[in-house]
Amino acid sequence: MYRIRQFIWALFAKFTKEDEAFVNAYLNEYEQELFKKLKESEKVHSVRVAKEVINRSVDENLYDIRLIKAALLHDIGKIDGGLNIINKSIITILNKLFPKALKKLYKIKFIRVYYEHPEIAVTYLDNYDDYTKFLIKNHHNYHINDKKLRILQEVDCNN
Repeated sequence: MYRIRQFIWALFAKFTKEDEAFVNAYLNEYEQELFKKLKESEKVHSVRVAKEVINRSVDENLYDIRLIKAALLHDIGKIDGGLNIINKSIITILNKLFPKALKKLYKIKFIRVYYEHPEIAVTYLDNYDDYTKFLIKNHHNYHINDKKLRILQEVDCNN
């Protein structure tokens, strides 16, 4: 049911002036330019994730500006990946049903980007602090025990 809701959110996502002001409050000019390259649905998703990350991190006494930046930038690896709402939805379903078979199709750019967007994202952030890069690179790695990373992962999965 969540995936259906996520698909509908993506179809009707509207990045507002309020969202833009929120992004501009947390990201520098370079980061804003990267963020602007995301598809509209990814921008809305990232803002939703960042706002919830703020709430959760404050509640858990773990607020960190690096965590907020990571929430906003965690999907920038998708910028030039050819992923759209339709093929992303199909890949998500196929990944649940046939993960080994789908991974054999890595040569197809949008499939590779689906799996590797965290690593790709970090390539845009060469001069960044290691912790922000760690958060972004590992936002789909559920084997790491880090409280701030766990917040990002949980919120990302539910938004």
